[in-house]
Amino acid sequence: MRHGLESRTAGYLDRVRFALVWLAVALLGGCGSSTQTQDALGVAKRFEAALADGDAQTACGLLAGAAVRRINDLRPEGCASALPTLGLPAEAPADVRVWGDTAQAKSGHDTLFLRRLPEGWRIIGAGCTPNGEAPYKCKADGT
Repeated sequence: MRHGLESRTAGYLDRVRFALVWLAVALLGGCGSSTQTQDALGVAKRFEAALADGDAQTACGLLAGAAVRRINDLRPEGCASALPTLGLPAEAPADVRVWGDTAQAKSGHDTLFLRRLPEGWRIIGAGCTPNGEAPYKCKADGT
């Protein structure tokens, strides 16, 4: 009888260990590494600095291709001419969160969305504001 109790206890402890390992993997998997966070933050800061400096060419270079194509489809003058007219806030992000290959960078007046592409982190949404229960509304949207 004692052997049965020890066996059940060992089985229970194995299940608890297994659950704790999976919990740790799930929690860590939802967060970006420090390097990913710093890389995404660097792109977000360069984008905002380019906007502040009036350097639309650099800012367009930090947008994902889909965002540039969408701007070009809507504004025939092209990204570098259209971007300054969108009224995007140029404020350095204070908070960045990374989830796998996507990130969100927030400042006091703007939210940027980024995606890690083969060429590195790129902006897929800029000038984004909350829209209640619906997805954010972005002035520059490449999603």
